[in-house]
Parts: sequence; C-alpha cells; structure tokens
Amino acid sequence: MTAPAATPPPRRRRVSLQIKLAVVLLLIVMTPLIWSAYLIDQIGKVAANFGAAEAAAREDSMRRAEDAYLEAFETTKRWHAEVATRLASRPDLAALDPTAPLDRILDAEQGLVEIALIDHDGHVVASRSRPLPERWGKWGVVDNHVDHPLPGGATLALNFAVPDLQPHYKALQQSRAVVEEAQRVRTALPYGLKLSFLIGMGVAGVLAIALGVLASRVITSRIGLLVTAARKISGGQLDARAGLRGNDELAELGASFDTMLDDLDRQRQQIEYLQRIGAWQDVARKLAHEIKNPLTPIQLAVQQCVSAYKGDDERYRKLLADTGEIVEEEIAGLRRLVDTFRTLGALPRVEAQPLDLREVVEELHLDAQLAERLRIEPPADDVTVRADKLLLKRLLTNLCENGVHAGEGAGNPGDVVVGWALASGGRAVAITVDDHGPGVRAEARERIFEPYVTTKATGTGLGLAIAKKIALEHGGDLEIAETPAPTGGARFVVTLPLGDAAA
Repeated sequence: MTAPAATPPPRRRRVSLQIKLAVVLLLIVMTPLIWSAYLIDQIGKVAANFGAAEAAAREDSMRRAEDAYLEAFETTKRWHAEVATRLASRPDLAALDPTAPLDRILDAEQGLVEIALIDHDGHVVASRSRPLPERWGKWGVVDNHVDHPLPGGATLALNFAVPDLQPHYKALQQSRAVVEEAQRVRTALPYGLKLSFLIGMGVAGVLAIALGVLASRVITSRIGLLVTAARKISGGQLDARAGLRGNDELAELGASFDTMLDDLDRQRQQIEYLQRIGAWQDVARKLAHEIKNPLTPIQLAVQQCVSAYKGDDERYRKLLADTGEIVEEEIAGLRRLVDTFRTLGALPRVEAQPLDLREVVEELHLDAQLAERLRIEPPADDVTVRADKLLLKRLLTNLCENGVHAGEGAGNPGDVVVGWALASGGRAVAITVDDHGPGVRAEARERIFEPYVTTKATGTGLGLAIAKKIALEHGGDLEIAETPAPTGGARFVVTLPLGDAAA
C-alpha cells in the first residue's frame, strides 16, 4: 500500500518591504518626537518654577525699593520743613535783618540753593542764591519750594534742589508690573512653546514619513524588477533581464545583474557549442577511420584493372583510363576530407603561455598563401596574450585563408587586414580579421560556426568551427562583428585573455 503524497507546507504570508520601511520610518520619527515632548514638558516645568521663584524674589525686592522711594520722598519733605522751622527761629531772620549772613546759611544747608526774606507787603528784604554743585549735573533736578511764616506777617522763602527720582520710580513700577505679569502667566508660556514645537515636529514627521514611503515604493518596485527577472530566469526564460535605469546603486546592481546574466548566457552557449563540437569530434574520428581504411584497396584495385587490360580496343582502353583518373581524383578528395576529419578529431590540448602577439601574427607571413595578402595594423604598444602558439597560429591562419577566399570569390583583392586592441576594460585583447569579401548574411550568422556549415562551394565547413573551438578553449571567443569591416567585407573578432606580462 503506497503512502499518500506529503502536502507541501503552506506558504507563509510575508510582510512587504515597503510596509516594513514605513513602520521603521514611523518609529524613527515618532521616538524622538515623544521623547522631545517629555523633555520639553520637564524643561518647561523647571523653567516655570525657576522663573516663578526669580519673579517672586524680584517682585519682593522691587516692592521694598518702591517703598524706599516713597519713604525717601516723605523724609526729604519733612527734613526741608525742619530746616525752614529751624531757620525761622533765628532772631536776625525773624527780625528781617537785611545784614543777616544768608551766604553762610546757603553754604551750611545741604540742598538749599535760594533763600529770601519777604515782608508782610510782599517786598523782598534780602535774598541770596547759589548754583548747583557739579556732581548734581548727572541727576535730573526738581525744586522744592518751602515758605515758612515769620512774626508780623513776614515770610521766609526757601528753595531746595532735589534729585528727580520720579522717572526711576515710574520705571520701577513698570518693571514690577512686568514681573507680576510673568509670574501670572508662568504656566501658559511653557505649554505654548511645547505645543508649537510639537506641531512643527509633527509636520516634519509626517513629511518625512510621506517621503520615506514614496522612496520605499520606488526602491521596492525596482527591487521587484530584479526579483521578477530572477523568477523568469529560474522558470526557463533565459532572455529575461531586469533593465533598471538610473545612476544610483540599485541601477548599478541591476546593470551588474544583467551583465552576469549575459555572461552566464554566453557561457552556456559556449558550453553547448563545445559539447556539439565534442560530439562532432567523435563522429569525425570514427568517419576518418572507417573511410580511410578502404580507400587504398579501392585505389589499388582500379589501378590494377587499368594496367591489366592488354586488348586492342582503344575505346575501352580510354574508358578504363578515364575511369582510373576519376577514381584517383575522388579518392584524393576523400583523403583530403579524411585529413580534415582527423584534424577536427585530433586537436591537441591547449598549453597556454605568455606570447608576444605581434610576433605570432608576423609569423603568418611564412605561409606562402598569405605572404603577399596579409597586412598587419598593430597598436603602438606591445600586447602579451596567454595562448598556445601552435593553436593560435592555426586559428588566425584559418581566418586569414577564409578571408582570402572570400575576397577572391567576390572578385575583389584577396587581401586580409589583421589588427588588435585592448578590450573588456583592459582585461583582454580583441584581434580583428577584415576581408574584402561580400560579408556574411544576417540569417547565416548564427550557424556560420557550426561544423559542416559553409558558404564556399569547395569548403568543408570545419575551418571556422575549429577556430571557434580553439578560441573558447583559450578562455576567449570568436564572433562576427555586426557591422561590416572598413574594407567592406566581414570582420571576425577573436577575444583572448592577456598574458602575465600585460595583466
């Protein structure tokens, strides 16, 4: 009895990143807001208590100072009255003696600036006055006029100079009123400040949360594009890409993600190509073995048939000779095909080492077919690649020979131009091989490197396949440029890693 299939566990409902960011922003904004409200309340209470105590102390001092001002006013009035009474009791002043020493009296009495004796008819019998002392110039001065009666209806007129304290007294009253008002509103003042601060912080918090939610929505939507692309890739849609735009870190992440997918896709295609070439190599080895063995007996049998005829029939003799030539020619063609099969099936392993690329390309001139057709356009600086010299020369020879054939087939000069330059940010070198041929049609680009696919009437279709395999086994690649070469024909681009001397 078979056990029932286990049901997959239910998928947990996840909280979106946008909601998490919004909650985090809310906590970030509200925490200092609440803490600030508490601190403001405590600071307000401390300040209010301190202000109240200070105001109370100042109010008490001001009240005592105000009382002192009033007491000084009353004391001054009483003192002036006492001076008038004392002077009126002098016999010479009471008798209205015009020779009385009024000057000495002015000097003796502080604050007295003018004295006069007036009879009962109002006539001034004698009078004296003096200027104010210099030290009184910084004070405002008011006059206090005191008239004291003398015997017989006469009058003693005294004029005292008194510092003007009235403005100071009024200023003191106003200050005390301000202190009383501050003490009265001491509880409302901190509350108003706290409320204003909390309102300002609340508005700033709302704006911060709104901007944070908007920013999180933008960020999460762009992250969603990465997640969607990753899910499509895992679902088998290998051409899916994130396609993020911008200049920020997420855009850089998206570009790196897409570049990684492009690299993976290119590596997948290269691996598939090498697998196909490996399968073709096995087939080529077997075909070379199976085809080569019967060729020699067939050739010997035909040659024996031709040489064994001793008859007089010239027509038959000529037929045998023509047949022998045809068989010889076809066997030679089969031998060339077998040699090509053997070449594909017996490629040596790559033994890479640092090579001067200029020297390798210069040695192509040793090939008689390329000696007069090859033109080299090297860069100013030497470039060192890491490659197998034998295989690299074979790769470039195949490309150059194809270029010569393509140019000649199109009725153009069969010259080939080879150049190279650094690529991939200085991590590799791109070797270009340009010809004067008709180029490669767009529909043939994807299959041009497949074994036994050729555009030439006499080609086997293995040269480009072997060249691409050599490039891939060096850690590089071989492609056809999408745009025509400057020569008007096709441009093949070989990418190879730099050697130790240039890395």
